[in-house]
Amino acid sequence: MLIFEVENTEKVDTSKLGALAQFLSGIADDNDSKKQISTKAFIELAQRLGVNVTDGPQGNLSQLISQEPLSKLLLPIDPASPDIIKFVGNEEAAPEAGQDPMDSETIVAANAKAAAKKGFGKKLN
Repeated sequence: MLIFEVENTEKVDTSKLGALAQFLSGIADDNDSKKQISTKAFIELAQRLGVNVTDGPQGNLSQLISQEPLSKLLLPIDPASPDIIKFVGNEEAAPEAGQDPMDSETIVAANAKAAAKKGFGKKLN
């Protein structure tokens, strides 16, 4: 019992976990993929970095995610899908109220026509 108490009082290096979360989020951005990772994979990567992270009722993962810097990088674990850790920014962006999704295409097309009339895009020979 004494070994268990000593092990649980060990301070977890949240800066390493924050760096890991930023790295993984960046990879998801670069690959244009969902900003999420399996809980098991995240724990394995953290443990490879030497950080004592555990999951489950006696684990410390949910508590660590609720503290900075992870609270700014990871969303709280969803009880409906505890096997997935989602990064901040994983939510689908909702269009602003009253905004037509075609507006941006119309604006780009109008700017392209205006640029063509002014001679932008012509070869300078």
